[in-house]
Amino acid sequence: MFMKECKLHGLFFCNIIPESLFLLYSSLLYYIFAKIILIHNRQMTNNRIKKEILEINAFGEEFRICRNLKYLPLTAYPSYIQTGLIVFCLKGSARINIHDNEHLLSENQLAVFFPGQLISCRDISDDFLTLTLSLSSTFYDDILSGMRRFSPHFFVYMRSHFWFPLNEREVAGFCGYFNLISDRVKREQVAYRREALIHLLRFFYLDLYNTYLDSSLLMGGTKPDARKEELANQFFKLIMLYYKENREVSFYADKLCITSKYLSAVIKEVSGKTAKDWIIEYMVLEIKALLKNSTLNIQQIATKTNFANQSSLGRFFRKHTGMSLLEYRMQK
Repeated sequence: MFMKECKLHGLFFCNIIPESLFLLYSSLLYYIFAKIILIHNRQMTNNRIKKEILEINAFGEEFRICRNLKYLPLTAYPSYIQTGLIVFCLKGSARINIHDNEHLLSENQLAVFFPGQLISCRDISDDFLTLTLSLSSTFYDDILSGMRRFSPHFFVYMRSHFWFPLNEREVAGFCGYFNLISDRVKREQVAYRREALIHLLRFFYLDLYNTYLDSSLLMGGTKPDARKEELANQFFKLIMLYYKENREVSFYADKLCITSKYLSAVIKEVSGKTAKDWIIEYMVLEIKALLKNSTLNIQQIATKTNFANQSSLGRFFRKHTGMSLLEYRMQK
C-alpha cells in the first residue's frame, strides 16, 4: 500500500489505494480521453465530407443547380453542348477547351458556356468541385428573349473570354447569388417560380454583356446598327442548321434575300470575319470533333459531312488546318 495524490477535474483526492488499481484507473482515463479525441476527429471529418457532398436541385427538366459538382456535363472530346452552363470552381482544376480556345479553370474562377458551343473538359483534378447552374436550351432562350438582342459579336467574343477570375468580394457576391437561386428552386409552392428564376438569371447575363461592352469600348470597338446585328443573328442561326450540307455563301444569302457580297460585308463588320470564314470554321470544327470524338473511319466522316469522298475531305481539311486527317486524329 502506498499514498497516491490524484488531480482530476480540479479536485484533489488523497487516497490509499493499491498500485494495481491505480494503474487500472489510469488506463481507463487514457481510454476515455482517446475515445473523446477519436469521436471529435470523426465528427470533424464528417462535417468536412458533409460540406462537400453533392447537392442537386432541379426545376423540372429546364434548370438544375448543383453544389459540389465534380463532373461537369461535358465530354473529354470536343462536342456541341445543348445546354447553357454557369460554373464556379470551388477548388481543384479542369482543362476547358472551347472552339480551340483552352484554359485551365481553377479555384475562384467563373466560366460561362452557351448552347451550341463546341466544348471539351479534361485533366480534371481529384479535388475539383464546382457550383454549377445548368439551363436547357429552351430555358436559356426564354431568358435572353426578354431582353434586347445581344450583338452576335458577343457570342464570338465569349469563345475566348469564357472565364473570369473573381476577387474575394466577387466570390462572396456570386455565392450569395447562387444561394438566392437555390432557395428559389427549392420553394416549390411559390407562385411564378419559373418567372422569378428567369428574371434572376437575366441579371447575370446582363452583367456579363455589360462586361463585354466595357471591353469592346476599351478596345475601341464600335457598335453596329440594329438591322445589321439582326441580319447577323439570322445568318448564325442558318449556319447551325445547314453548315454540314451547304458551304456556299450564296445559299445563305438566298435564304436571307440579299446578295452574297452584302452578306459578307455585314458579317465582317459585325463579327470581324466574313461569312465564308464562318462557314469554313464551323465545318472544320465539326470534322475535328468527329476525328477525336468517334470511331468513324475517314470515309464515314466524309459521308457525314457531305464531302464527295475521302480525298476531297482531306484536301479541304489540309487547306484550312495545315494537317492531314490522320495527323490530327493521332494528336493527343
